Amino acid sequence: MRHRAHTRPLQHPSFRPLFLMVIACQAALPQAAWATTKTHRKVVKIEAVKKRYEKMEMGEHNIPSDMSVLTKKQIRAQSSSQSIYSILKQTPSVNEYQQNVGPGTPVLTIRGVRMSQLAQTLDGIPMISLLSGGEGAYLNNNIGSVVSKGQIEGVQVYPGVAPPDRQGFATVGGTIAYHTLQPSVKRSADLLTRIGSFNTTEYGIEANSGTLKSAGGLRLIMRLTHTHTAGYIENTPARYTDFLFSAVKPYDYGLSQLTGTLIYNRGTGYLISSPLPVAQLNKYGLFYNYPLSEASTHETNNFITAIVGDRTYINRHLLVGVKLFYKGRNSTGSAYTNPQYINGSYPYQVNFNAPYFGFGPVGGPNNPNNGFSYDPAAVFGSYQAGEAADRTNQTSTTIGITPKVNLFLPYNDITIGGLFAHERGHGTQYFYGTLAMPEINGYNSYTGAGWGGYGYRTVYSGYIQDKIGLLHKTLHVEPGITVTEVHSRQYQPINLYAAPDYPYTLANSDRAILPYLGLSYDITRKIVAYASYGKGARFAPIADYVLGPSGSSTHAPGAETVNAYEAGMRYVGRRLYLNLDGFLQNMSKMFSFYINYTTGFAQYENIGKERMEGAEFSGKYLLTRHWAVSGNASYTRARYLNGFAATDTPFEGQFGYVFPGDPLAAVPNWLANLGLSYRKDRFQGDIIGQYTGSQVTTYDLPPTESNPQLQDATTPNPGNRLAGYFVLNVGASYRIPIHQGVLRSLKVALNIDNLLNNHYYVHYYQVYKEYGFAAVGQPYDSAYPGEPRFIEISLSGRFA
Repeated sequence: MRHRAHTRPLQHPSFRPLFLMVIACQAALPQAAWATTKTHRKVVKIEAVKKRYEKMEMGEHNIPSDMSVLTKKQIRAQSSSQSIYSILKQTPSVNEYQQNVGPGTPVLTIRGVRMSQLAQTLDGIPMISLLSGGEGAYLNNNIGSVVSKGQIEGVQVYPGVAPPDRQGFATVGGTIAYHTLQPSVKRSADLLTRIGSFNTTEYGIEANSGTLKSAGGLRLIMRLTHTHTAGYIENTPARYTDFLFSAVKPYDYGLSQLTGTLIYNRGTGYLISSPLPVAQLNKYGLFYNYPLSEASTHETNNFITAIVGDRTYINRHLLVGVKLFYKGRNSTGSAYTNPQYINGSYPYQVNFNAPYFGFGPVGGPNNPNNGFSYDPAAVFGSYQAGEAADRTNQTSTTIGITPKVNLFLPYNDITIGGLFAHERGHGTQYFYGTLAMPEINGYNSYTGAGWGGYGYRTVYSGYIQDKIGLLHKTLHVEPGITVTEVHSRQYQPINLYAAPDYPYTLANSDRAILPYLGLSYDITRKIVAYASYGKGARFAPIADYVLGPSGSSTHAPGAETVNAYEAGMRYVGRRLYLNLDGFLQNMSKMFSFYINYTTGFAQYENIGKERMEGAEFSGKYLLTRHWAVSGNASYTRARYLNGFAATDTPFEGQFGYVFPGDPLAAVPNWLANLGLSYRKDRFQGDIIGQYTGSQVTTYDLPPTESNPQLQDATTPNPGNRLAGYFVLNVGASYRIPIHQGVLRSLKVALNIDNLLNNHYYVHYYQVYKEYGFAAVGQPYDSAYPGEPRFIEISLSGRFA
């Protein structure tokens, strides 16, 4: 392996207002009521606008593609073992697993497309790293997250390619749109606490100012929580601190508003850099992990996000909005392996992050690089002992603006918008024999980034889309186009492999034109047929802009693309909702990277081809005023259409070679959810069963392969599939009215994830041990276990 809801008429479960500003406007209208008493005329105007918005929202049932929604109540009902990614598993075609309680090393796919290839937005701004073109990269900001589960009040999942105004930046297979927690109209303060399995505790406060009439309807919210867990896998403790502050200031009688959001999240903890040998899990227990004194991988990640927005009502035909944003990230990673495991005879890979495993002896007489004077053997007695520890530091800052204009005409709703952003990143890496190491450029800084290398990316993107109503507004045509231009540059102040060691810069510019066309037809008032085509693109990670030992293809690869097709039919009734759709996604120009270690030449190409196809079904039925049943099922067939060097699992820690016709590894063919919910007065109860079907595993080709590109290359193994598994989660809560002094109520809740305590693996493969960047010994099986039963009790008090 090489590493590099009650009884009202059913809303469409995929319901989302057409425009985010519509949500804000409606939220502002109640506060504006007291301001509209001056003239009856203004009241009539506001009510007319409100009705216009409501009609637009109800028209959302004819969106021309599949979409799933998680509401605030659904999100709040989850335990603290869940994350912003694990909750998505309740929607069709989404598979997810993670290494820890909360936001710990998530691995996610939608229709087989992995997390780093998906767009993610937060209140409409890109949540992903512009430099890497996605989230979820191996050992990259894996502890903690930009936004936490408690800081959001809604999520929309768009598989495939969404309409341009919801597509986000850089996707070849889906968009996840998160919406931050908004201040309420009523004043309140909640004290929160949770106690759960694996020494998991959470406590915090959430305070709402309510509508401040003396401040023109201003509303504020602040939320601060702290979570600690020992982790369900041994020796993986983690801590998370999450802070959110948000403000909404309506003006112009509530038709316009200013918004501001500040989020600071911090995650620090231990993780496993690779699955553990199955033989050891069988011997020592399913959740065994090496003691931290023998092997460890640790991350501390800080995320800060600031968004300031304005949405202005011009007239009944025109809304204008803009958001300015800033994102900052800071990450420190460290890894250590006891030298007793750094040898060719120990049968298992203990930690992939010890430098010796990947590089062999470096420094001293073996030093092939400029600017690396550290001699491991001279300092620690052997190269193995002197290359036992590694430290990386990464920072990035992003600034941007997202303007948006909505034009409402009698038969058209036109949206024009864009993204203009710049991101700068900086990284360092150091080798040593212990974690208490110096960090000195020219001594133990192994990569050029250790000298202060920088990556830059500037994005210019604009889109226009229309929604046209024809045949008495029963036929809806939604054409659109996005044009994106990306300028990327990587600066290295020293060339480790050349003499003289002059600095160098690799750069290129790339442009993508992405058309979209959606059609929907109202067969009846309740039955809608729809179809869509869209093209998406993801741009090469900035890490591809680096020279190898003998140089590289200095022009980094262009964008990988997808052509996505979808057709379906949905029924939206008073008590029943049904949706059935089929999809086909052809992915081309997929990134391929390979270093020929005979010549030392690094090759970056756009040659890969993949295809995802399948079908999805979802539905919900209100049984009575209090009972509802819902569910979904999906089938995905994902395969490679040609052979190329690839990162061939969603885990992204495995690099190898795939062959034409190979199925994508770690992508279940079948996924299903079935839920039963009960709501009455102050009680809420939910039961959710989740089935994950079998999936293809991988194995490593032997080091004796005649083709150097295939030696020790990870490749899919269709003959060996990871067994499917079933997990049952239950939750219940009850709010007790108190009305004593300032205390208004107490809410008690119980969550049990994996009620049946099923034991299962979420990831499985066969691998060789890596030693000095060579495969040694005999191949063996490794795996990640899924989370066992997790029990949590929570208590919150609401104060006026």
